[in-house]
Amino acid sequence: MSSENLKNQNDEEYENKNKKRETWTGKFDFVLSALGYAVGLGNVWRFPYLCYRNGGGVFFIPYFIFMFLVGIPLVFLELGVGQFTSNGPLTSWKMIPIFRGIGLSMNIVNFYANLYYNMIIGYSLYYLVISFRSNLPWKDCNPLWSSPNCVDDYSQLNFRYETCDDFNRTLRCDNGKCFNISTLTGQKANCSTNQSDLDLIGWWNPTFPSQDYWNNQILKKSNGIEESGIIVWQILVSLLAAWIIAWCTVVKGIGVSGKIVYFTALFPYVVLLILGIRGWILPGASLGIEFYIKPDFSKLSDINVWTDAASQIFFSLSIAYGGLTSLASYNKFQNNIMRDAIVVSISNCLTSVFAGFIIFSYMGYLSHVTGQPVNQVVQQGQGLAFIVYPYAVTTIPPAPLWAILFFFMMLLLGLDTMMTSVEITITSILDFFPTLRSRGLYKISAITIICLVQFIASINFSLQSGTYWIEFVDYYAGNWAVFLIGALEAISISWFYGLNNFKKDLSLMIGEKITNSKLFYGWFVSWFFICPVYLITLTVLTFINTKPLEIGSYVYPRWAHILGLLMSFSTLSGSLFWAVWLIIRNLFITKEVEFFSFYLLIIFILKISLFKPVINLFKPDFDNWKPVKKSDQIRAKIIHGLPREEMNFEKF
Repeated sequence: MSSENLKNQNDEEYENKNKKRETWTGKFDFVLSALGYAVGLGNVWRFPYLCYRNGGGVFFIPYFIFMFLVGIPLVFLELGVGQFTSNGPLTSWKMIPIFRGIGLSMNIVNFYANLYYNMIIGYSLYYLVISFRSNLPWKDCNPLWSSPNCVDDYSQLNFRYETCDDFNRTLRCDNGKCFNISTLTGQKANCSTNQSDLDLIGWWNPTFPSQDYWNNQILKKSNGIEESGIIVWQILVSLLAAWIIAWCTVVKGIGVSGKIVYFTALFPYVVLLILGIRGWILPGASLGIEFYIKPDFSKLSDINVWTDAASQIFFSLSIAYGGLTSLASYNKFQNNIMRDAIVVSISNCLTSVFAGFIIFSYMGYLSHVTGQPVNQVVQQGQGLAFIVYPYAVTTIPPAPLWAILFFFMMLLLGLDTMMTSVEITITSILDFFPTLRSRGLYKISAITIICLVQFIASINFSLQSGTYWIEFVDYYAGNWAVFLIGALEAISISWFYGLNNFKKDLSLMIGEKITNSKLFYGWFVSWFFICPVYLITLTVLTFINTKPLEIGSYVYPRWAHILGLLMSFSTLSGSLFWAVWLIIRNLFITKEVEFFSFYLLIIFILKISLFKPVINLFKPDFDNWKPVKKSDQIRAKIIHGLPREEMNFEKF
């Protein structure tokens, strides 16, 4: 059989293997799925806090700069890779052999994120269920679970906040109260003295009932990550329910999930608007909003502000996690992904800003109610979602309604992201083993096993130390290594595959009218220079400044820090091990070299000196980097100026 006939046969087999692959059926299925994936819990509970911490409204400057210079270009790049190959991240990075491991690294970091992210959805689901009662259980302090610091009456007659930082005149006690240094009888006070003899000044460390309820009743939280404790049954049940919901949304494929997002991606905006209107008319709301956007221009000289801005852009857009590539792989070949990349990215970032105005209106209201400064009630992450806001709604009638709306919104925001996150693994495995896709029972079994494995791996989060593990995985799995993956994406395309080659591929999908415009070369500048340079710099700075994780006054032990660093390195293992394996295989295994030959060392030196087997790994691999459909393959060959008979390059 001639090489031409063999090549045609391989192309036909490649197309036939992917015939069972689904595509989006609705006009907005992809855009809403991508928007729902990008807009997640981080937009609500992380961005507003970062904005407050980094100079208020000034933070918008570096945030939007990096959105346009780094965020949107990388979103466009990932969408282009997925749509061109019609493959998920594991099998789509075929343009340069040495960089194929990028997709494996994406799957690894996504696997880590799935484990704890669905636990947070489980928390939201649990709170949603218990909110369906006339009196919210975290409204008042309960001796069964509350601490001595618990305060549920913040009226002026009962509560007064004091910093009590003058230790020569005041006494701070562990129960959160602050006393005069002298007793009522004139003696020197101490915390063991009968409190009836002490002169109460106020509270220096009060806790909301919701905080004690969260820590002691829901989590039954241990003292640290080293104290595992027992499995908390209600948390385990919530985790299982969250995984069952995730399974139900993905088991029928994108044909079903693509319709679910019409509700899950859009309805959270309705809830946000309702919560916003209610929050903006609360007393003290303006104080919180002022705290949110009041600019501190001196912060622009702080490198940490720029680092936080880039980090938030990177994570809020879910770059380097594989989801964007997976979603785009189900597009029709000529979908305008440049337009979609811009729309999804800008919508995501504006959602973050909008959510900040809502969240801080409630923070201002809570400051007004409790008499504490805004900076004393502001928290991020789990603290905002399950402590601060839940207590705020207990003071706003009808409290159950606002609690239900908030946790339902949290559930939808998390579920949108989780659907795509699970789909990443499913798409990668089904693309790697396409025969699973052709048989319905095999496909359902594979999806069930994927969800079951991830559920079992996440049971650790239902322990009493579970919340420490959530913070641990969030801190280390999505650390500097993810920035490096993003840099490798841009480098593989722009430095090795070639920007002109990628431009030709994009022109097949979005048209030469767009790719030949002068403005299009702005993408080239970002992919070739801005993204690699900035992300590598950010990787180095983040790695250098990575310290043992601290949550409040708790510092994670040294073994946890070492384990965390290994987790960060493990996300790169896909890219690194694949590259090492290809080099070894091309130098020795596929070149008919006898490993135990007397002349092995000489041959090795000659190979290294010639570098040909290794250099080939950095050249474009047009045999494997191609569209699925035969007609699109022919167009790709023509536009690259490569006749079909010359396309049979050496296999890697």
